[in-house]
Amino acid sequence: MRIDDNKGVSASSKHLVFAYYVTGTASVVRHLIAAGHDVHVVTGAPDFVFTSEIQSPRLKIRKVLLDCGAVQADALTVDRLASLEKYVETAVVPRAEILKTEVEWLHSIKADFVVSDVVPVACRAAADAGIRSVCVTNFR
Repeated sequence: MRIDDNKGVSASSKHLVFAYYVTGTASVVRHLIAAGHDVHVVTGAPDFVFTSEIQSPRLKIRKVLLDCGAVQADALTVDRLASLEKYVETAVVPRAEILKTEVEWLHSIKADFVVSDVVPVACRAAADAGIRSVCVTNFR
């Protein structure tokens, strides 16, 4: 894959370094690694979520909680207020510190591209670092 100023990401033999902010799905990570790229996963999920499907030295896992998800009473009932309160505590109050840390980290790994499974602070950090980003999700 390569980054083309006019067309976004396209096929090529160039090796890229991806920073992937995700809560717990390995599908895209697996495909990027299979294409020969390095992927630094930023997640609060247990390592096995990724390592059980992907055994590669190109996979790096960084344990950081930047998105808290929904607070649910059961599989179908979301507590909206509690979810918002948890998000404020996790990602809004410490936002300036999070952004500073993420920008420094993205530069340290020489990231070419940021992929986010809709972790909002990841997109802002990418923009602040001057790195292109994209959001993907499995919501239907």
